[in-house]
Amino acid sequence: MHELPPEKFSFYPRCPVFSFLHLYCPGCGATRALAALTHGNLAEALRYNAFFVILLPVLLAYFGFAYWRAMRNLEFSWPAVSPRALRLLSVAAVLFAILRNALHLPI
Repeated sequence: MHELPPEKFSFYPRCPVFSFLHLYCPGCGATRALAALTHGNLAEALRYNAFFVILLPVLLAYFGFAYWRAMRNLEFSWPAVSPRALRLLSVAAVLFAILRNALHLPI
C-alpha cells in the first residue's frame, strides 16, 4: 500500500533521543503515523503515535489560522498561544512519553 514505507527505508530521519537513550520521545513514530494517515489507516497511525494523531487537527487549525491571518492582513505573524496551553501541551507530551515507555508500546 505504501510506496516508500518509513519502516523500510533509511532516508527518513532517525530520532536522536531513541538513537542515544533507547527511549521513545513524544515524536517517535510521527513520520510513520503521518504516512499511515495519508493512506487512510487511522488505526495504524494511532498505533505509531497517538499523541501526534490527536494533536494533528489542532496543528492544522493553528497553521490554517496563521495562513488566513497572513492573507487577510498581508503580513505574517504567528497567532499567540497562551502560556497555560503551552504548559498543558508540554505536560501531555511528557506524560505520553513516560506512559509509552513504561508500557513498552511498540512504534
